[in-house]
Amino acid sequence: MQCSELESNLFPRLAKKTCLLGGALMVFLIGGCGGSTTKQASTTTSSPQTYFAPFVAGTTLTGATLGDPLTYTIDDTAGTFSQTAYGLSNTPGSQVLNAGVLSVGERGLRNLSMETYYVSNGNVNAAYTAEAYTPPESAFAVELPDQTGGLVQLHGQPVAPLVAATQCPSFTTTQTYQFLTIPAPLSTTVSNNNNFVSWDPTAETAYGSVDISSSGMNINQYTLSGANLGASSVTGACGSTFYGNITVVPGQLVITDPGNGQRVPAQARIGIGSNSGLLVEDNAAWATGGESNVLGAGTGAVGLPRPSSDITSAAVGAQYLGFIYGAGKKNLYPLASNSSGWSSHIASFSYSSASSGCASFAAQTGALSNGIYGGDYTNDDPTTYASSNCDFAIDLGATQTSNGLYTNATVWIGASYAGNIAKTTYNFSAVAIAGQINKKSAIFVLGVDSTQPWAIYLLQSN
Repeated sequence: MQCSELESNLFPRLAKKTCLLGGALMVFLIGGCGGSTTKQASTTTSSPQTYFAPFVAGTTLTGATLGDPLTYTIDDTAGTFSQTAYGLSNTPGSQVLNAGVLSVGERGLRNLSMETYYVSNGNVNAAYTAEAYTPPESAFAVELPDQTGGLVQLHGQPVAPLVAATQCPSFTTTQTYQFLTIPAPLSTTVSNNNNFVSWDPTAETAYGSVDISSSGMNINQYTLSGANLGASSVTGACGSTFYGNITVVPGQLVITDPGNGQRVPAQARIGIGSNSGLLVEDNAAWATGGESNVLGAGTGAVGLPRPSSDITSAAVGAQYLGFIYGAGKKNLYPLASNSSGWSSHIASFSYSSASSGCASFAAQTGALSNGIYGGDYTNDDPTTYASSNCDFAIDLGATQTSNGLYTNATVWIGASYAGNIAKTTYNFSAVAIAGQINKKSAIFVLGVDSTQPWAIYLLQSN
């Protein structure tokens, strides 16, 4: 095996090492150039932490290229955060787009105050100008222990999963992950193109599993109804990037400068938490050159290690903080708001049907097989309310398809939920995955009602 340095303007000032074997890229997830397959030792990460995040449909950023991943830096010690984009049309390299301060609230919730945003005057290589939010705008984040991953929702933007890809993962044995698509707006009769990504749950990936080893990835994918889309095998390359140590598939690391009108070739970008095992994919769904779906469809995927045993009881018995995202429908124009009707709300789940605040809602849902109740906060303000509303329910169903995978899940939406356009209580079928990441329970859910896709991301809180 031979190791070499590859030069790339995509990642200036950062070294990239790619291992070569027989003149080809070394297959997926070999850490560094030594070819070691020793699993990484767990380390404690100190603030600040920079997270890789996919570009979720519904995100609108002044001056940012649609579809390029973002990073979020959260410093719990200094009490600050920022959102950064790369390869902007007018500025090469990195550019902070939003910044502010944070405080830690009840159950570990990060209360973010967006104080500054940065705008371009449109001139190439011109410095961005800082402007103040007056008044500051509220946003929220949930972090895993040791800052290994989490969720973030800035004001006016959809929730995005976060992963601290601090190392290129390596495995002594095959690791199986289960994943869900991060949905884009529901497909319409308008054909897909590079600027108007959407998701068709009847024909495109909703969930699946991937076996990751030092020799590559073996993937199985399914539509929301369970139709098998077949198996595939891919390889990629992991290296140091703006976004952390992420893996790109098909491994096109040598590219031109992504700024000044140049674009990155379509390639999926995958980050795996070094300690947590949380998996996040940005599938380049907006990139010039077309989509590069590897795991999920829509705008990417989020995944959990498959549990070795049944964890249903622990999953439904935990307290959670998270977000509920309705992806809306796809529009043609304008480009800046190419999805309509989408919503994203911070939520808390921890109630049982016997909870005093859930009695009336539980009467409408009936008995749940393996259920948990929760919902949004009034006016999206968890800082002034002791508990969230009880206007949502997730029923994982009576049986598992495999450990941690529930393909017969049901979601109930209450009439009072802020994102409920129908304003009546109803339910729809869904698929869910559950697992443990960094010794905390997680539940991710994906489903579609008659109007739009829904995604729910919950992480166990303090």
